[in-house]
Amino acid sequence: MPRPDLLALSPDDLAALANRGLVKRAQRECGAGELTTQWEVRGDGTICATWSDGAACTLPGGGTVKDAQCSCGALGLCRHVLRTVLAWQQREVAAVSADESRPPGPEPWDPGRIDDAALERQVARPVLIRADSLWSQGVLAELLRSAKPSAHFHCPGHSVRFPVPDDLRYAQCSCADPAPCVHAVLAVRAFRLLDAGASSGIVNAGPLDGPAPVEALEAAEGCMRDLLMDGLASLGPAWRDRLRRVASECAAASLMWPAQILEEMSEDFDRYAARDAAFAPGLTAERAGELLLRLDAIRAGCAPVPQAFIRGMTTDRDSDLGPARFIGLGAAVTETRRSSRITVFLQNCDNGHVMTVVRDVVEDANAVAARKPFHELARAPTAKGASLAVLAAGQLVTQGGRRTASGRLVIGRARAVVNPQNYMWEQLKAPALVEDFDELSVRLRLLPPASFRPRREAADFHICPLGGVDHATFDPTSNAIVAMLRDRSGLPAQLWHPWTTRGELGAEALLAGLTSGLKPLFVAGLVRASGAMLVIRPTAVVFAGEGDKRSMVMPWLSAPALPPAVMPTERRIKLSRSVRVAYGPAMELAAELVLNGSRRTAARGWPGWPRATTETEECGYHQMAAAMRRVQAGGQGMNAALGMLKLLALARDTVSG
Repeated sequence: MPRPDLLALSPDDLAALANRGLVKRAQRECGAGELTTQWEVRGDGTICATWSDGAACTLPGGGTVKDAQCSCGALGLCRHVLRTVLAWQQREVAAVSADESRPPGPEPWDPGRIDDAALERQVARPVLIRADSLWSQGVLAELLRSAKPSAHFHCPGHSVRFPVPDDLRYAQCSCADPAPCVHAVLAVRAFRLLDAGASSGIVNAGPLDGPAPVEALEAAEGCMRDLLMDGLASLGPAWRDRLRRVASECAAASLMWPAQILEEMSEDFDRYAARDAAFAPGLTAERAGELLLRLDAIRAGCAPVPQAFIRGMTTDRDSDLGPARFIGLGAAVTETRRSSRITVFLQNCDNGHVMTVVRDVVEDANAVAARKPFHELARAPTAKGASLAVLAAGQLVTQGGRRTASGRLVIGRARAVVNPQNYMWEQLKAPALVEDFDELSVRLRLLPPASFRPRREAADFHICPLGGVDHATFDPTSNAIVAMLRDRSGLPAQLWHPWTTRGELGAEALLAGLTSGLKPLFVAGLVRASGAMLVIRPTAVVFAGEGDKRSMVMPWLSAPALPPAVMPTERRIKLSRSVRVAYGPAMELAAELVLNGSRRTAARGWPGWPRATTETEECGYHQMAAAMRRVQAGGQGMNAALGMLKLLALARDTVSG
């Protein structure tokens, strides 16, 4: 009787069942060739292995690897059992090579083909009853059919991966329940809803969406019309209070993401009124455009994007956290004229959620030369005295805290400590951790634009194992560190990190690591699809050195441990100014409308208007340029201004700066 379950388990799958250290030791013992094995295969699928070092292992037929027995007496999975599985795989691979009639490696499969009878055989009755209850409350999931299919649930919030075809006992879930858990059952049922010819898709079932709350939608749009008509310069605290009241109405109507945008805009008004240097009118314009797009999509109700993505769900609220452990995944820096924002990315080891810790540093817009380098800004304390840089490269253990709806971690007064980590990122969880670039590409192309999906700060953040780097260089054309990465299956993706004067040391550390001959193991960062290629803006890259000792480079915050790579200084300084995005002129006009309103801007003839319109048209944004002309001409100026903000929000979703 064949054992396809043993053949399907990769070293990563075995590490999920045991731990990475035991798997590596078992691999070394198998690869050394110093031990011999006597095999006994019984008719019920039981495999017995007697090793020359005295260990005897039994893999029972009809059981899983967890049911294996070993003469060493270990309580859990020991290295002898893992060694037996790996040796059996080598034995079968050799047999496949000798017999061309036997099927090759694993092929994509569909968990939806597991019927109800199989579910009843593999899953306990109480788990099936609970799955029925959760299904009736509504399910929303992203699905991927592959050799190891996966399901990422937005409701309920867990991720499931199927490493072994048709065997739910090996299903890996981010929840703490033993396999097969209730989410594995939900995933099987969700896959049945996916079109038979589709390799991926988003499915939803159950009462997640209610009728569109017309009054709340009209009230929210009315606030935006008043903003564009009069501008923040003419609007008073009453408008801010109205925003907050409408936000409460939207939240009561389960419009969680529109409510969040309105709250953020009320905070923008407070910053403007207080003459806070952190106020950015362009950001307010982007929020207004996103809100208008969501309102239109909610009214339409028939968009291909699930309404739960656009509206949000009742679970998309701030929530308290219990004891948890987080792994630091690096950091990113966003620089504006008046401030710098450092965003640290962390993954919760229990459920796999990626969360952020954000620190805004207000700076003098007129003293550019006096601004501190990013690695010095990252020395600021954050979690119980630990700096942002230490947090980004370590592991955080906290006894509590709060998670915001957008995925920020607020520790507050909870007990917490930051320790070093060993960079064993194989133990991170999906969907942030992906198998390869192909899986990541499929998932990114599956998702709608950012204005129509959940407002998570780490929504586009992923970690991917690496197989190597083809080449890495400083590209003077884009003023960036550019490298071609390869995953373990050989598929390519482009790494792109901007060179900045304040981040010079981190950029040199990245380039030095990529060109030093160190083995790259993982890359973490924000990922987008650009044509047929993935572009990764890294927050961290993990390397393996001598003795498999691991280290991490954070391109924004690190100082070079290796000699700096060769990058001509004169070219770097000449090109160190930030690159202007293609829709910058239109954003300038949008910021002017937010500040002064269309009525005042048109009446006084904003001097930058003709230039902004011309530059926008020259960049190929003809619809946007036409909308700008209609705003200037008056008449239908308000509707044109609303349309322009929507176009800008869509451009933000699709154009990389």
